[in-house]
Amino acid sequence: MSDLIKHLNFKELYFNGKTYDQPSIEAAVNHLARYLNKNFRSPSPFVLFTAHNHLKTIISWYAILKAGKIGVILDPQLKRLEYDETLGEICPAAVINIDLLSIKFDYKKEISFLPENKHQKILSDLKDVCMLSYTNAEDGYAKAAMLTEKNLLSEAMAIRKTNYLDNDSVLCALLPYSHLYGFAHGVLAPTLAGRCGLVTEVNLLKITETVEEIRKTGVTHLHTVPSIYYILSKMPNPADSYQHIRKFFSGGIQLPSFIYDSFYNKTGKKIHEGYGLTEGSPAVAGNYDEDGPLFGSFGKAFPGCEIKIMKENNLECNPEEVGEICVRGDMVFKGYFNHKETTDAVLRNQWLYTGDFGKKDTRGNIYFCGLKKNMINIAGNKLYPQKLIRLFRMHKNVVSADIRCETSLLQGNTTSTTVSLRNNDRKYQDEFKLWCFQNINNTLLPKTWIFD
Repeated sequence: MSDLIKHLNFKELYFNGKTYDQPSIEAAVNHLARYLNKNFRSPSPFVLFTAHNHLKTIISWYAILKAGKIGVILDPQLKRLEYDETLGEICPAAVINIDLLSIKFDYKKEISFLPENKHQKILSDLKDVCMLSYTNAEDGYAKAAMLTEKNLLSEAMAIRKTNYLDNDSVLCALLPYSHLYGFAHGVLAPTLAGRCGLVTEVNLLKITETVEEIRKTGVTHLHTVPSIYYILSKMPNPADSYQHIRKFFSGGIQLPSFIYDSFYNKTGKKIHEGYGLTEGSPAVAGNYDEDGPLFGSFGKAFPGCEIKIMKENNLECNPEEVGEICVRGDMVFKGYFNHKETTDAVLRNQWLYTGDFGKKDTRGNIYFCGLKKNMINIAGNKLYPQKLIRLFRMHKNVVSADIRCETSLLQGNTTSTTVSLRNNDRKYQDEFKLWCFQNINNTLLPKTWIFD
């Protein structure tokens, strides 16, 4: 049996105004696992599941493990181009696409079983791997990070220790579960650390209802991104609304000082910033010293992790000297599925080379100093320009395109694009933009479009 299943341990999960205890969730997991095993038509080790912020996502994940398969997180925002590429590489035994409007599964409607694909290639060692999580890459092609049970269990235990969770703790991640940051804090930590968790969607149009839900369920530990903290600071009576929350954590993108200051001035509460990446399962560092967060730093390495700042010649930097952030330890992933060359480029002698620049002070606190890799971070969504250009060029009317990064106060960055079309009339410009919104993850698309 999966180690994660053995360690399943929580009090209650709150979802849509109702409370679910561990026995009821385990019963649903066991029922779904039996159904999966009874109906698989392919020996493929993979099952894709759309990771909505929904109780059925948690049930699906543990049922996949119980059925002896590897869960592949599918971003609900994926459109046809990226979905087809994922399906073609993974060749899953099944796809679980949950109905958000119902708490009860309709297996025939929500689960598709696929036939065996005789052309499936598995070049990687999948021993101990329990999850694939796709992350964008510099060459323009997303890579599936292979995460082991040890990775994810170590992550959950590190969260429990660094968040100072106790018997009364209630966790909430105002983050998409399709991103590993959201999945770790919204699914893994509550269900493996013996605590309670609030499962709620990230919908800015319903932020008032979300704040009330957080209050009613007594959330004590909140994880989200800087832009959400800015919105929360603008809500009526924030000091009263969040007084029951003990710890606030931020990640995904560097926390701007004006958001930190605005939130502190309105609530009297400090935000603890952390650092991570998909290949680190994801969080590997955080501001968890009991004397409070050190603003501007994302703190120290998590338990089970070691972080060094390395020079180009692979020698360790001196304090305050800028180099590449490198991570070693229990949370570091196994590699990229079927991409040994890319794996070898980032995993060297058990060290994960993150592609981020940073520095350490004399007390071991780590500071982010910029990107080594050609990536744009948009409110925690990682965009590699080459990927978007590659997808644009799949449209027959595109001659060329470029992507530019622009600074945004709330999101960190936004993008603009200049696209050269063979037929450049307004009709064809509108047709191309519509095609993009229909076929490409909308969170990746530029804010500003220029055609020439």
